[in-house]
Amino acid sequence: MTARNEQRDVVIVGGGPAGLSAALVLGRARQRVLVVDAERPANGMVRSVGGLLGFRGSPWALRRAGRRQLREFANVEIADAIVLDVQPSAGGVTVTVARDEGVTTVEAKAVLMAQGLRYDPPKIPGIAPLWGHSVFHCAFCDGWEVAGRPIAMHARGDGAARLARLLRGWSDDVLLVTDGPGGITDAERAELDAAGVRVREERIVRLDSRRKQLKRIVFESGPAEEREALFIRPTRTQPSLLHERAGLELRDDGLITADGGGRTGVERVYVAGDAAATVRSVAIAIGNGARVATAMAADLIVDRLAEPATAVAA
Repeated sequence: MTARNEQRDVVIVGGGPAGLSAALVLGRARQRVLVVDAERPANGMVRSVGGLLGFRGSPWALRRAGRRQLREFANVEIADAIVLDVQPSAGGVTVTVARDEGVTTVEAKAVLMAQGLRYDPPKIPGIAPLWGHSVFHCAFCDGWEVAGRPIAMHARGDGAARLARLLRGWSDDVLLVTDGPGGITDAERAELDAAGVRVREERIVRLDSRRKQLKRIVFESGPAEEREALFIRPTRTQPSLLHERAGLELRDDGLITADGGGRTGVERVYVAGDAAATVRSVAIAIGNGARVATAMAADLIVDRLAEPATAVAA
């Protein structure tokens, strides 16, 4: 049975770095906030969060620390639940939430979509146990931990050569694997050669590893390559169809369309974090969550102040 007995100023979809950061700003702005978190972080498999000032630990430890900080705000609630639907309504947004005790409809003045993205690595035999341990997708997040070691970049097409060259900032021994011929142009090959980056275009048969540590890349032909880390370009998609339910538009790159304040094309629906960010990291998500929450709080406060004047005018 669906209970229609909850009201909030803001519902935040997602309790990751962006969502918790936004909850802190909104809570301090005296907004009634509900954070709905399915506890399925895209970076949940990694051992530690790199490059975040003042913190060193796992993504789960960061989430726990954020939740502890938010406990001091009686106006902020965090629910381990799933958002089933987001629908714009008169004067706000209706959010359907599935909790252990049942399904609840929450009437909110605004919603923040902070559910992140889904990251799927390429389908290479042997990659699954290495994902987040010695196979990564962000050099700025994990390059320091493998600096100076033999590393590889798995990519092809637009931007592949640039990504491989970028890895030279962390290692003198960089290999670009295109997993098939035709992944780069002749001009790009010349640039890579000048940068000291080798290229292998053979199909990859498997990744050999030991205890989640990459050891070598095995190809259909030619010798295997001893490597200690592999960077990849994952397939990035929205983690659910909630953006469709809310009527949000996606850009050509699959990210939700929004302005600098996180305002989408749907009134009172905002977005923060990886779901709309061109550049992604935990640090950037935290900052973006705070920035969007500041814009949301300002909008909500101004709207509330305008309500009495509107009522009198009517």
